[in-house]
Parts: sequence; C-alpha cells; structure tokens
Amino acid sequence: MQRTPSIEGSRFLVLRFGAIGDCLRVLPAVRRLRRDRPDAYIGWAVEDWVYPALVGNPNVDRFHVLDRRKLGKGPRSAWHELRRFLTDVRGSGYDVLLDFHGRLKSGLVSRVSGARQRVGYGRGDTSEGNHLFNNVHVALEDPWENRVLRFLHLLEPLGVDTRYDPQDLGVYTSPEIYTAAQDWYRGLGSPELAVYPGTSKQRAHERWPSRKWVDLLRRVGRENVHSVVFWGPAEHVLAETVAGAAGSTCSLAPPTTLPEMMAMIGCFRAFVGSDTSAMHMAWMQGVPTGVFAGPKPPRTIAPMAPVPSYVLRADEYVDDRLRPSQQPEEVITAVPVGEALEAVEQLLAAGTIGRAGREFKGA
Repeated sequence: MQRTPSIEGSRFLVLRFGAIGDCLRVLPAVRRLRRDRPDAYIGWAVEDWVYPALVGNPNVDRFHVLDRRKLGKGPRSAWHELRRFLTDVRGSGYDVLLDFHGRLKSGLVSRVSGARQRVGYGRGDTSEGNHLFNNVHVALEDPWENRVLRFLHLLEPLGVDTRYDPQDLGVYTSPEIYTAAQDWYRGLGSPELAVYPGTSKQRAHERWPSRKWVDLLRRVGRENVHSVVFWGPAEHVLAETVAGAAGSTCSLAPPTTLPEMMAMIGCFRAFVGSDTSAMHMAWMQGVPTGVFAGPKPPRTIAPMAPVPSYVLRADEYVDDRLRPSQQPEEVITAVPVGEALEAVEQLLAAGTIGRAGREFKGA
C-alpha cells in the first residue's frame, strides 16, 4: 500500500470509550501504530467498564479512564469527574488524536484535548456532528466494512501501513491470568466448545432462543463434545438455565473478570455465540468461531480470515428496504438447530490456527 504524507507528532491519543467488542477491534490499529512508531507515546481514553479488557496492554503507555458511575450520581459528581478527566487528557500534551468513536461525546473530548491534529472519519461515516470537531478526515468506501478494517483506515493520514496482519492483533492477557486459565481448562477435562448465549439487556431481542441452545448442546453432547456456557452481568440466569438443561456434558463457567474470560475462551477448540465481546475474544485468539449475526450486515461483525468462522443468520427474513435496527427478530431466532449443529461440527473439524498476539501472553 502506498503511504500518504505523514502527520507529525510523537504523542498519540486513541479515543474509543466503548463498547468492549469495539475496543478489542481497535487493538490491531493500536498495534500497527506501535510497530510503525516504536518510540511514540500512546494514550487511550476509555470508560471504566471497558478498561479491564485492555489493562496491561504493552502497546499503550497510559489509559485515561472516565468513570461512568460518577457521571450518573448527579450534576456535582458528573462535573467533577468530567473536569478531572478532561484536565488529565489536556495536560498530557498529545500531538495527534485518533477518534475511533465517531460520536458527539468523542468529538467534544477531541476538541478540548489540546491536540493540534485530530483525525476522525468524514461526515457520512460519523454521527451527532462528530466530524465538526476533528480537522483531518478519513472517508470510508464501505460503511459496513468489517470494524477491524474500518479502524485500521484511521491510520492512513499518519502514513502507517494499514494492511491487516492476522498474526499480530495486539491482543493481551497477563501471563498469570493465562496460566490460571490453562489450569482451569485442563482441570475441567479440556472441553471442546465454548458458547455464549447472552447479550446486553438492550440487545436481548438479538438472542437465539434458550430452548434452541439447550437442544444444540444436548445434540453435541451425544457426540461426546463437552461444552461450557459463559456469561456476563445480568446473564447468569439465562446461562444457568441453558447449562442446567443441557445435560452432563455441559458446564457453567464461573464468574469471571474480562481478562479471565478472554484467557479462558482462548483455550477452546471452537466457540459459538451471540454478537458480543466474547465472540471477538474468541476469533481474535485464533479460535474457530460461529456467530449469530443480527440485523447488521454480517461483514461488519464477522470474524476475519484466516480464522475459520461460520455466520448463523436467517437471511430469508432480511428486508433490504429496512435499516438494520428495523430488521425482524427472526433474522436470528429462526436459525434452525440443525444449522447450528453443522456450524459446530465444521468449526471443530477446522482446528485452531494458533493464538494471535501470543507473544504478549508469556507463553
């Protein structure tokens, strides 16, 4: 790829507050920046609930953490937290800001950051007037391009090679957590399949029905495939119900932190689940991954090659006249158990390709 003239600077601020899956998909871009500018100082502005998924990453020199809990405790608390956060960012002397978020709140932070060069997406690829706050813009040819590639494009004005490197995604878990996950996995008998049936409350309509999950896990169990059901906040009852009804070949994962879940999911031979951060944890570590793709075009959320993957979607219910948010629930709920079973069989037969970013795991 031919490089464009470089933006000058040695101190870079990455701006992506959330969500967890989106921040994980920013990691390849951050890793590219670190490889291209090994002596640069790289900061990252992120919200407190996402920060545990990134903590300790060796490609980032400093995290600026915005505590959302304090923002919800009334005007006084919110004002003090915002002032602390913005003072911290502005006082760090960044030359270049990279706005991976593309919303009003990131635009406001960008404008008051003190960075002279503020790189963001163009008007048609942002929302809430975000483009007005940045002074270097990147236009996207495909608004539904895979998020990993979309984020890499933001490095183009820096003259950085933005080609996707599947062997170096910048994924990180500490050696201690990685070792503990391996011990847990072996102690459980090295089960083959990790599953994640839940979603956030806001996206509960994108869940595959629990009765279908139970049917699937019973079927794979009859083929002597052992599975583990992972879960997050507010999903314990769903996960416990599925695991309890699926039979003796299925186990319920223990409560985990985000780094623990990352390391544990990375142990499995295959993963199947909803479009969540857990799905990105799986494929970004080389685990063959099946995903129930919701209303968005699958290419924007699907695992990247060469990781083996399988997109589960009832395309016959997709209405091209409707926006993604208006697509019917049947796009996911109508996926037959037989097709999900076929996905599991193909993923288990594919074999893992090795852990992306393994050099940072102490392995």
